[in-house]
Amino acid sequence: MARITLGIFAILLISCKNFETKRVCSDDIFQEEVKEINWNEIETYPAFASCEQYSDQERQHCFEKTFSSHIYTFLAQKTVIVNDSIQEKLVLHLSISAKGKPSLDSVTMNQTLIEKLPQFRTWLDSSVITLPKIYPARKRGIPVATNFKLPLQIESE
Repeated sequence: MARITLGIFAILLISCKNFETKRVCSDDIFQEEVKEINWNEIETYPAFASCEQYSDQERQHCFEKTFSSHIYTFLAQKTVIVNDSIQEKLVLHLSISAKGKPSLDSVTMNQTLIEKLPQFRTWLDSSVITLPKIYPARKRGIPVATNFKLPLQIESE
């Protein structure tokens, strides 16, 4: 009986090594999670207060529509005198910070528009600064900075 007890005790003693748990550091878990996140995509598009109640696709459309209509309204207030008509397409390259602050990074436009309206870039900068409050894009519930392009059509007679 003593041999059996000693044998069981020895087996339990040796097998305890199999029951050890591996310690996992929270930094290791965080690093693994960061590797799996696609940082090129956002979960929630930036929005103005008027667009907050919409779903993802509608929210994006509302944001772009509100953004462009604000710029058009701002530009419509400017007095422009040109000798011939203007029909130009341009692309605004915009950034919205994680705090919701918009900025105009660059504008892709034809040289003719620059020549006809030299102050146009300044007007665009001013219109972006005067935008209403923007709620930033979110990734996993955390506000993140975003960059996007907004096409505009400029016409005058």
